[in-house]
Amino acid sequence: MKTSKLPTQLAKNASKLHKHIGKLLVELFPHNIVRQEYPVSKVNPSFKSNREKFDWVVLGINVVVEVHGQQHYKPVCFGGITIDEAKIIFRKRQEVDWEKQEAAFKAGWAYLVVKYTETKLSAEGLLSRVSEAIEESKTAEEIKSARPKAKIQSRGFQKHEGKYQWPKRKIQTRKLR
Repeated sequence: MKTSKLPTQLAKNASKLHKHIGKLLVELFPHNIVRQEYPVSKVNPSFKSNREKFDWVVLGINVVVEVHGQQHYKPVCFGGITIDEAKIIFRKRQEVDWEKQEAAFKAGWAYLVVKYTETKLSAEGLLSRVSEAIEESKTAEEIKSARPKAKIQSRGFQKHEGKYQWPKRKIQTRKLR
């Protein structure tokens, strides 16, 4: 079972923007491995679902790039569904997006969202956005590491100094008849 796809293995229903971003990432990071549909649980092993995937990742520099269509910003009636169904799907989509973003941040990865309206995004523009996302993730990591660590309270058990001394005498066991 393949867990992620090469940039050239695009799905037939992949959007033009998804294809464009993948092409730019391969162009911008020729010495790094770029993958699409990369499992969130591979970025953050504590993520509970193996079903959710990031759109694009750049391994080696730990960057996640998500390409968000209209359905990430408002209810959309794809496939002739009702507006009520679209609202339910939209709320679930927002929750999953937030969980994926948190998983990336907790793993120390940079997270970048490209909105569906950014169809004319250039290589320079994407590189600038990736750099900003990396800086933000480093700043968040510094803040987290600067926080004083909580001390673990002792349960009251005292450690013995030096090596543990086993009892010298044997314990008598009952003989079975």
